[in-house]
Amino acid sequence: MAVLTNSARVFLAQSILSRPIYLAIGSAYDWGITPEAVDYQAVSLINEIGRKKLTRAFFVKEDEDGEIDMPGGQRYTYSEEPTRQIYLHFMFDYGEGLADAIREVGVFIDTQVKAGLPEKQTFFTPDQIEDPGTLILLEHLEIVDTFTPNKKGSYGTILTL
Repeated sequence: MAVLTNSARVFLAQSILSRPIYLAIGSAYDWGITPEAVDYQAVSLINEIGRKKLTRAFFVKEDEDGEIDMPGGQRYTYSEEPTRQIYLHFMFDYGEGLADAIREVGVFIDTQVKAGLPEKQTFFTPDQIEDPGTLILLEHLEIVDTFTPNKKGSYGTILTL
């Protein structure tokens, strides 16, 4: 049986970091107490609100004493050496991603925005997207989030290859 080696996983992680990365947020629909199972065939969100350009990313490694804590009690620490795990962080400014409920998020690579938009713009509505790119990570949220004009938002995740 052939396996994808750890060095190949590190190579893939480095390749992903060399591409444009965006977080799409969506309202989906109200699925009640437990989110609907994620569809492995999904290529988009159910009801996208907008996309945020990656704020920062770096390689991490598992560390029970690490300063980066994730849901489920997993902890990580920064790694100067490339690893097969990447921490992705997206920071929303006031007024970005306004929604009554954010129930799903997706990480896309190679998103292309339409020409002519302000160069410093980092949040884009669906009508400002030329090519959505490739969905590489999809999460249905158990805790519904909301963004309001008076609240900044952020989302961080670990991508493990």
